[in-house]
Amino acid sequence: MSRRVIFLIALIALALVGAAAAPWTFRENGLSSALSDHMKERYGLDLTVDGRSTFAVLPIPRVKFEGVTVRFPDQALEARGGTLRGEIRILPLLFGRIELSDFDLSDSRITASAEALRAVNWADAFKSRSRTLHARRLILNRTSIRWTDLRDADLDVEELVIRWVGEDEPLTAYGNATWRGVRVFLTEATIHPDRLVSGTISPLKLALSSSGARLNLEGEVQLGPNPSLTGETSIEARSIRDFTRWSGVKLPFGPLIQAFSIKGDFSMDHRRLSWPSVSITLGEDNLEGTMSVRFDAKRPVITGTLAAEDLDLTGLFAPFAQARTSSGSWSEETLDLARVTGSDLDLRLSAASARLGKLRVEDMAASVLVRPGEIEASIGRAGFHDGSLKGRLSLVSVDGATAFKSQGTFTGIEIAPFLSGMGEPRWITGQAQGQFSFEGQGMNPAEVVRRAQGHSTITIRKGELVGIALGDALKRVEKHPLLASLNWKGGRTPFEEAQAQIVVRNGVGELVEGWLTSEDLTAQLRGEVLMADRTLNLTAEVSSAGSRKIPAIAFDIDGEWDNISVMPDARSLIERSGAAKPLLPAARMPADEPTSEAAAQ
Repeated sequence: MSRRVIFLIALIALALVGAAAAPWTFRENGLSSALSDHMKERYGLDLTVDGRSTFAVLPIPRVKFEGVTVRFPDQALEARGGTLRGEIRILPLLFGRIELSDFDLSDSRITASAEALRAVNWADAFKSRSRTLHARRLILNRTSIRWTDLRDADLDVEELVIRWVGEDEPLTAYGNATWRGVRVFLTEATIHPDRLVSGTISPLKLALSSSGARLNLEGEVQLGPNPSLTGETSIEARSIRDFTRWSGVKLPFGPLIQAFSIKGDFSMDHRRLSWPSVSITLGEDNLEGTMSVRFDAKRPVITGTLAAEDLDLTGLFAPFAQARTSSGSWSEETLDLARVTGSDLDLRLSAASARLGKLRVEDMAASVLVRPGEIEASIGRAGFHDGSLKGRLSLVSVDGATAFKSQGTFTGIEIAPFLSGMGEPRWITGQAQGQFSFEGQGMNPAEVVRRAQGHSTITIRKGELVGIALGDALKRVEKHPLLASLNWKGGRTPFEEAQAQIVVRNGVGELVEGWLTSEDLTAQLRGEVLMADRTLNLTAEVSSAGSRKIPAIAFDIDGEWDNISVMPDARSLIERSGAAKPLLPAARMPADEPTSEAAAQ
């Protein structure tokens, strides 16, 4: 063969290779019609192409269609616009058929109906792949998904790759999308669809993450009349408050909880999701126990029994701390229970040690109940400063207002360490016991306090008043009444028992009974506690033990709760002073009033 012939053959081969590698653009609809027939027959999808169709042979036979519309039957799904690419299987091409081994859809807008998709006969859609050859891969790029019957579930898919080689292999997926302004990454998802539609068990793996949350799940799933899912799960959120705000999932106390995680084996059916053994982290606290979520009620119901060594409940009681403003007055901000009662909760808690703001209790057993517009918390028992306490607190929305109720009892509590723990001076010691009950209703904390009703009783035994020696004060009053007012602070006053009983009506507490007794003296306490203004207006009258005379000395106790003033009553001291008593206005005679001697004459 001459060189000229060889050169000619090389040029022809090169031209053929170039022609095969270069894409061919068709204006006619023959290529798109062949693919439309294939997709209708194999997948039950309707495909129409409004733009150009491009075909290339090398390096891999492939096609590209512009301006496509893909429809699933019964309006379950429609993809409109964008570009569809795919690789062509060579063997069917030799027989004049167009079959794609994968699909790549870019820059499209997908509209879907969840209800219509649930009605699809997926058993037929996922029939045995051993009998029919299907595409191995579906890729979505820069595609939006809008739901017609799901609220706030729209997605903007940056990339999603779904791969399924055959019935012996699992379907796998990965990618990322933007949901409600946050990028969500699907790191791994594997499942066997053919096993699901046949009613057998399929392994399942799922890994999702975003900037503030993470979900990992591995287990087994089964469909049929009673679908179920079992396995092991791990859920983490940096802030439940941010997660609920982003996801729209309503959780009890959701706005009040920060970092949260839950790990453990679980089982799930259409009625319940349960963890028979679960480990939960709240902030830095670790709890263990059981938990479940019921779906067969009007709202999801979360139930659980959890225990912890150390538990910080300060965040859950934040609304009560916010009842006061920074200046110390009661807040006028409207109470809103709907914000923290998103779903029902029935929780039992126990802790070796628990903190509620500045308070710390030991060996606590408590419960929390949340219903629509209602919160009830109770402490069945708790050790508190060498004593014990128990109580109940409830908040209920009533006609736009909030009804507040609380009651409790305490016994054997060392009062001085309690005051110190609250950041208050240790002005009294002894063991305290008592009870309280208060209730009120209003639009805001200030209104609740102004309408408060209730009563409280406290008894302290074997204690001391610190900062005042009443016994020494009585001795000074007997000798020099007026000088006693200049030097009365300091020392201690031991007592056998002290008691106070307060009855509250419309935000004003009346001290109906108050007294203190010791071997040397007795003291009577009377006056009012103004809850709305957070002030005191009390008088303490002190007498020697067994004395039936008028009180030897009286003290005025008044001022704000955070700044109480205790001062001797000047009038009572002047009355005991023979020289100064005539100076009192009530003791002076009017100028025109005759003296007793003149009247007698």
